[in-house]
Amino acid sequence: MNSLLRRLSISLAAVLLAAGALLAVGLQDFPRGLVEDYVLSRLRHDADLLYVRAAEAGPDPAALEAATRGAAGSTYELPLSGHYFLIQRGEQSNRSRSTWDEDVPLPRSAAGTESVTHVPGPAGQRLLALARRYADAPDAPEIVVTVAEDIAAIDGAIAAFRTRMLAGVAFALGVMLILQRRLLVRGLAPLHRAVDACRRLERGEATTLDGDAPAEVQPMIDAVNRLAHHHTQRLGRIRRAAGNLSHALKTPLAVLSQTADEIAAQGDEAHAGELRIHIDAMRSTMERELHRARLAGAGPTREYFEARGQLGALAAALQRLHADKDIAIELDVPDCRFPVDREDMLELFGNLLDNACKWARRHVRVSIDGAVAPGELSCHVDDDGPGVPDDMLHRLGTAGLRADENRPGHGLGLAIVGDIVAQYDGTLHYGRAPALGGLRVSVRLPLADD
Repeated sequence: MNSLLRRLSISLAAVLLAAGALLAVGLQDFPRGLVEDYVLSRLRHDADLLYVRAAEAGPDPAALEAATRGAAGSTYELPLSGHYFLIQRGEQSNRSRSTWDEDVPLPRSAAGTESVTHVPGPAGQRLLALARRYADAPDAPEIVVTVAEDIAAIDGAIAAFRTRMLAGVAFALGVMLILQRRLLVRGLAPLHRAVDACRRLERGEATTLDGDAPAEVQPMIDAVNRLAHHHTQRLGRIRRAAGNLSHALKTPLAVLSQTADEIAAQGDEAHAGELRIHIDAMRSTMERELHRARLAGAGPTREYFEARGQLGALAAALQRLHADKDIAIELDVPDCRFPVDREDMLELFGNLLDNACKWARRHVRVSIDGAVAPGELSCHVDDDGPGVPDDMLHRLGTAGLRADENRPGHGLGLAIVGDIVAQYDGTLHYGRAPALGGLRVSVRLPLADD
């Protein structure tokens, strides 16, 4: 489904997640680099101080050890304190007392004046080592000072900080994704209201959208409101035109009927009967077209179809109308409402039941399938009458078609049913009733979202 909300949500979520990923990557190296730079600044200070003491001590190894003892602080005197140094002057070397009897592999300076390395230390320590090369004079031996500090505790603090920061970033991203979704839903709400308004307009309901919408959406809201207003005006004109046509044709048809009676009274029954046939055809055509105009311009309504209650009242009325036949009308319908116009459904079921009662012997059955998908109304009207020959089934619903000319009516009932079904883009099927043996009329109507 090509959803604008889904596309915007995925795009913005991807941007947020990419920003979170970049932040997470930055948290892997930036805190460590910041802390190590601070530690290296202290190590450079200690290395410079040790170099000055070593240069002042001269070539005597004993003097070198005495001069450097305690020069950089007492931490270099405590065994395994995590602070170590190594001074090399030519063949001479001097280690800090903190190394104790452990062999701490302090690196020697490579080519260049300074090198920084990570080396393993005693007792599981992790050392950050700085080696600096000093040259006093061309003929004097170089002095190389290596100082190291245990950063295991710092690594633990950095790991804890990174974990807390990543958890905070993940929580913030989750909150931002939820807020982003809500803001998108709120921002697109005018579009959803416009869609709902169009659906209500399609069902014939009166609808007007408020004007409180973003500037980008407001033109569409105004267009929907203008369309609804224009639609209502057009339906009103259609309804008035249909009424005017009805009144205009009633008098000429009455005059023609009277003329047919006068011709029959003069003894010309053949011409009078032919005239009555044409008059009936004109009347039935007029009634059918007027009914179609009423379907197109029935006006707005918000009354939905309450299946069980309204069909029960309709069945009771038809039983009284056909009381001479003592028809039993059985209803197998769910107790629910359908999002379709009540008047249209009463017109549809009224014509179907009236047609079934005319042909039934004793029994008519109405069923609405409650097991179908929520987006569809499926119903069947069966009777126990003689049924319809197979070669006539495809012709049922044609305006003016009557299976038995001796039965009352103009043959418009099923034609009206066909118009209503077509209005809802549904399907209409005629067949043999499997249980009662008469005619079965099956109707399926797609339902708009309620």
